[in-house]
Amino acid sequence: MLRYYKRHIGWVIAALLFGVATQLLTPFSAIMEQRMIDLIISGNMEGFRRDLWMAGAVVFAVALSYFFSGVARKCFEARLAESLRGDLYDGIMGRSTVRFEEKDTAEYMSYVTSNAAALAGNLSTPVFYLICYGVSALAVLGIMFYYSPLLACVSILCGFLSMALPLRFNKKLQELLMTRIAKNAAMSVELKEALNGHEVIFSFGALPWLRGRFGKANAEVSEVDQKMGVTLSELENVGQVMNRVAWFVNFLIAGTMAVRGDLSVGTLVMFTSLFGYFSSSLTLYAQMLPLLLSQKKNIQMVLGLIRGEETEFTGKEIPRLEDRVEVRDLSFRYTAEVPVLECLDLTLRKNEKVVLIGPSGCGKSTLIKLLSGKYADYTGAIRYDGTELHDLDNRKLRGLVTVIHQNTFLFNDTLRFNICLGEEFSEEELRRALALSGVDRFLPAIAGGLDGSCGENGAHLSGGQRQRIALARALIRGVKVLILDEGVSAIDVAAANEIEGELLDMEELTLLTITHRIRDGLVERYDRVLEMESGMLRERQRQGR
Repeated sequence: MLRYYKRHIGWVIAALLFGVATQLLTPFSAIMEQRMIDLIISGNMEGFRRDLWMAGAVVFAVALSYFFSGVARKCFEARLAESLRGDLYDGIMGRSTVRFEEKDTAEYMSYVTSNAAALAGNLSTPVFYLICYGVSALAVLGIMFYYSPLLACVSILCGFLSMALPLRFNKKLQELLMTRIAKNAAMSVELKEALNGHEVIFSFGALPWLRGRFGKANAEVSEVDQKMGVTLSELENVGQVMNRVAWFVNFLIAGTMAVRGDLSVGTLVMFTSLFGYFSSSLTLYAQMLPLLLSQKKNIQMVLGLIRGEETEFTGKEIPRLEDRVEVRDLSFRYTAEVPVLECLDLTLRKNEKVVLIGPSGCGKSTLIKLLSGKYADYTGAIRYDGTELHDLDNRKLRGLVTVIHQNTFLFNDTLRFNICLGEEFSEEELRRALALSGVDRFLPAIAGGLDGSCGENGAHLSGGQRQRIALARALIRGVKVLILDEGVSAIDVAAANEIEGELLDMEELTLLTITHRIRDGLVERYDRVLEMESGMLRERQRQGR
């Protein structure tokens, strides 16, 4: 986590400088207090007035440094939370498909929104307090040793004894913190499911049951919050009780020395104040250290997400398709017990148009995911122009191969953004993509045209319109290999045939269409028709070919 402190080193330095100044001025004010009391007892009014003005200046300086320290600390906390959210976003979105699917998307949302802010708070204020109060404790000890080594040693012993019991809360706090994170994530999952399933809930009157599930998750969050609050209260109260006991022991010894004449009244008051500062510093350590140590597993989890994509695809070769895609002896299974593909062979030549037919569950979609580099743990070989997939730059493969799925995702933004996705394209490129995909046919009916809103996940558009936009999204980038995974299934038959026919006419496009049933009038236009069943592939023989 040190990199985050380095990233915002200006705020860190400012917070530490003002914080340390505040803590160093505090024991100095105790010395001023001792001097003024002794001056009062001796009747030295001139000296008292002089020191009073100096004491006032010290109080003013403490107030200013305390204010600026707090401002710098909060600014750093805000920037730290911003950095954590940004890095979590990059890490999560950079994960490979396998790693990404290990968690529900609501869990990721919980980490980025609430967990990042909580972690930033727990890694800023406690750290600054521990450093600043540590400096203060050392300064106080130095002053105490100067006036009375015996009392200084007694203060150290009493102070560290007061820390022993609170530090035992570390393990309990860590367990509660991790439970709290898990319960918050579970509640976020229930909320996301309810929001995404609003139409189903409304249509079937399922709200009471779904409300019950959310209520249970909400109650579990409340329960762990209550336990954590009670534990933190216990930690604080134990520290305060031990602090008062230590103060009493120290005051008893110092008071006895003052009665005997070994200490002046002013020195007694000073020692009482100094021990209060020292004991408060140790009490703060007793409270902050368990809280800081309890973050260890949380930090490891967050850093694990920030590390991003964990994949076996570590190749650096630039993907190309000048000849063919070859699949040889390909086998894959999601679990050890259930094979999906077994010893599959396939050759897809450049600019070839191939249709793959098969019933649901036969392995068609899995083959697509493997060809587009979604999964790395297959056996056999997938080669682009003779280079194995594992040796290719997986990120750049996405610019060579594009998959259009049956259910395509659209951002809650304009049609233009959903096609271009932030990239710059010429008006000619845009017009061509709109024409080939058929978007231009329904564009006049959209309020605002290309700059009209799609709504949340394309809620303002029909299923066919959403798929046309997905097709335009691929065509505008000039992809070399286009895979239609039931990609025009939501479009009416006539329009689907027309779009698919136009894709078949594109000479510089390698097309692989995945479907459970080929449309009438199109089968003869494909170079080859392949059939898949139970993970096995065979070529259909056609008459006259």
